[in-house]
Amino acid sequence: MTEPVPPGLYTQPPQGPPPWLPARPLQASDPTVLTTGQVVPREAMPVTPAADAFTVDLEAAPGVLRELYAARDELQQVRMDALRLRQIDPGTQDEVSRDAASVLGAIAAGGSGSLVEAVNGGIARLGQLIGALEAELASYQAAEQENRGRLL
Repeated sequence: MTEPVPPGLYTQPPQGPPPWLPARPLQASDPTVLTTGQVVPREAMPVTPAADAFTVDLEAAPGVLRELYAARDELQQVRMDALRLRQIDPGTQDEVSRDAASVLGAIAAGGSGSLVEAVNGGIARLGQLIGALEAELASYQAAEQENRGRLL
């Protein structure tokens, strides 16, 4: 009698490492083929587009900028941590530990759908927001100086 397969999983006979492994590194969106032959499908989370317009109270803008810089710094630290997970040591040489380390590395830094890809997108978006906010503040300050010059 065989054990029931959990929902969302299917099995195939063990065939060793998938044939595509040597051709390219494991990606976060690739299904996981366990050493038992069990295949665990994965789907990458969709990335939703961010709004391109926002308003900020000019008095609050310096604080908003500090928070954006802090968020970007935090994401850069998360990125460094995720890159370290790509090379995680399984601790032992049993197949389960090696599989787990390989899958964790792929999810952390394995290209499409990986944590590193998502964090890179967040860092880029924060950089765009910081740039837009700094440009608007510089424009506002230039206009203020010009208006002051006209009044004096």
